[in-house]
Amino acid sequence: MKKVVTKKRLNKTSKKSKAAKVSFKRKLIYFLLKIALVIITVIAIYGIYLDQKIKERIDGTVWELPVAVYGQIVNLEPGENYSLDKVVSILNGAQYRQVSVATRPGEFVVKNESIEIYRRPFAFPDGEESSYRVKITFNQHHIARIYNYETGRDFGVFRIDPKLITMMQSVNGEQRLVIPLRQFSETLIRTLIETEDRHFYQHDGISFYSIMRAIIANLTKGRAIQGGSTLTQQLVKNLFLTNERSLSRKLREAYMALLLEMHYSKERILELYLNEVYLGQSGDEEIHGFPLASLYYFGRPVEELTLDQQALLVGIVKGASYYNPWTKPERAIERRNVVLRILERRQVIDNELYTMLSQRPLGVLPKGGVITPQPAFMQLVRLELREKFGDKADHMSGMKVFTTFDPQAQEAAEKAVTEQLAVLRKTKNKPKLEAAMIVTDRQTGEIKAVIGSSQPQYAGFNRVLLGRRQIGSLAKPPTYLTALSNPDQYRLNTWLDDKPLSIQLPEGRVWQPNNYDRKFRGRVLLVDALANSLNIPSINLGAALGFDRTANTLTALGVPNTAIKPLLSRYIGAMELTPLEVAQMYQVIGNIGKKSPLTVLRFVMNEDGSMAYQSYPQSRQVVSAQAAYLTLYTMQQVVNYGSGRALTPLYSQYQLAGKTGTTNDLIDSWYTGIDGKNVAVIWLGLDDNKPINLTGATGALSVYRDYLRYSTPQILSPVRPANIIDAGIGNNGELLCSGDGVRTLPIWTNNLQAICHDLPDVPQESLSDKSSNWLERLFSR
Repeated sequence: MKKVVTKKRLNKTSKKSKAAKVSFKRKLIYFLLKIALVIITVIAIYGIYLDQKIKERIDGTVWELPVAVYGQIVNLEPGENYSLDKVVSILNGAQYRQVSVATRPGEFVVKNESIEIYRRPFAFPDGEESSYRVKITFNQHHIARIYNYETGRDFGVFRIDPKLITMMQSVNGEQRLVIPLRQFSETLIRTLIETEDRHFYQHDGISFYSIMRAIIANLTKGRAIQGGSTLTQQLVKNLFLTNERSLSRKLREAYMALLLEMHYSKERILELYLNEVYLGQSGDEEIHGFPLASLYYFGRPVEELTLDQQALLVGIVKGASYYNPWTKPERAIERRNVVLRILERRQVIDNELYTMLSQRPLGVLPKGGVITPQPAFMQLVRLELREKFGDKADHMSGMKVFTTFDPQAQEAAEKAVTEQLAVLRKTKNKPKLEAAMIVTDRQTGEIKAVIGSSQPQYAGFNRVLLGRRQIGSLAKPPTYLTALSNPDQYRLNTWLDDKPLSIQLPEGRVWQPNNYDRKFRGRVLLVDALANSLNIPSINLGAALGFDRTANTLTALGVPNTAIKPLLSRYIGAMELTPLEVAQMYQVIGNIGKKSPLTVLRFVMNEDGSMAYQSYPQSRQVVSAQAAYLTLYTMQQVVNYGSGRALTPLYSQYQLAGKTGTTNDLIDSWYTGIDGKNVAVIWLGLDDNKPINLTGATGALSVYRDYLRYSTPQILSPVRPANIIDAGIGNNGELLCSGDGVRTLPIWTNNLQAICHDLPDVPQESLSDKSSNWLERLFSR
């Protein structure tokens, strides 16, 4: 009985134990299910959060794009003064390739007196234009005809796509140019996929095949040599995550890759990747995307790259710093050839093509060879943008700025400054000699080139904009312009006194000015006084005219009122201006009295392609056309036989105009040069205002001479204004009715017979004889 009871108890205990075990398992399962449900819920909620984050970014503003800044758009028209060599130089500057047969955009062929150009497609400010082929024929130094192969008709105007100068306002130091997927070549896309993600079109964001391959490869080598990330995962990491190496980051990356693939097509993902991937560094700026990398490394659009160039860019995706073609060229070549070998093994290319391509040099341009900071020019761009847009100038994401920048003029100016400065620093023992240079269009005032210091690409003190220095004899032409505006009183054959002066100034100090050669000629014709940059005649002329009249002329020429002082020494250079202000002054004289405000902006386009700003260059007559023409003629004599005559042996056929400038104690050296197209202003000096022992003729003029060597000038032959006629000049400076004489000068008159005479006559009175009491009048006020 006892045994039966015990057995029953044991059975009950066993049943209770089993029930307890079942209950525990159920509870554990329920618990685990709850945990799983919580985890799934959290993952789902987190997924919703990530999904929202992805859609907000991809459907909204993917990138805060930098502002793309372009150089000038070159317009070519039949009849224009463009030589074949000049157009070739423009095409080279725009990174076109000279070939024997032009078969693709970005190529050109030179044949006899013609150029065949396969122009690239480009979104110009007034609309997008497709690529097409043209033939330009030349007659001597002019364009004779522009023929469009596509339409079989002649062009009235043909535009060359501008060069991308630089980028500005890049967010987080990221620079990129975004283009649609259709503009990427099929070979580039194929090369990228074969190298980075062969199963891109088969997976849904993550590739288990790639993960297993990477694990096996890493275990075999005993270290991490391969990653299993797909292109989608790489895009996720670049757009949303950091470079942190952790399991949580990797899981987040995989999750977001799956979500990304759920919403967007493979084509959209590819487009984003091609524009996003990091491909190098230029200074503080990161190079993102194949389009911009193509310009940085090869100087041409991504769609024009050859297969070996595409392979290089795809190769450095693996490690842009490690395979940097600028600093690690051997490593970069090796990596490029690995990519080419992958293409060969997968039968994308054959062995013969692989062998040929793998033996090519890298072909990358020097760092900064195409896209350069241009700090001095860009400072002017930023100032003008702020002037036009106000505070909005700080927030111009994705906008395009088309400027007046001329790459050929800038390159010529940089070469001239750096090469000549090296010579002058050595010969004059002035290792800290500095320079500034600006080149503007003579008629439109468009600024083409700016050099702010001896290091053109150094973002330091911009002397063109901020370097206010005394301008020496560059101050003289405005005085002569004022005089020549009064044709009844002053002509080029007017005598000016050139005798010693001793002037007691109001404060009691005696001022005894001198000519540069310390010689006095007694008297000199007005034209020769300016051509030879004589001080005494210039002071006499300015004093006779008076401060008010000459000040009005300076104001009309664009000189700030704060720089115009009522000093006699102002007539020979005691006036402080920047090279920018000097360039404006001489633009007016060079444009026969018409002022075109200096500018660097032509068009500003919004990110959507609409026009935000367009300049309308307008010239306004601010001084007499006749007087400006005569002043410019006199400046041509500066080059013919005056202080700028060093240019004559090489450039006499261009009829150049110029003016040298030297300040007291040889502290500053200036030169202004004018040809048929441009006005150039050069300054040399030291920042501490110590002597440099250079005159305008021995310093700045030598820079201008080198500039002309690299940038062929145009003939300066302005149209004569009304009532300007040539007249013969006699031995005593008299006007001859017959037209004969010892020399011929242009005269402003509508009746030469009324003022000329052929009979022997007493010499004309000098200006000082007619105004001998100017000192008394000046200081008796």
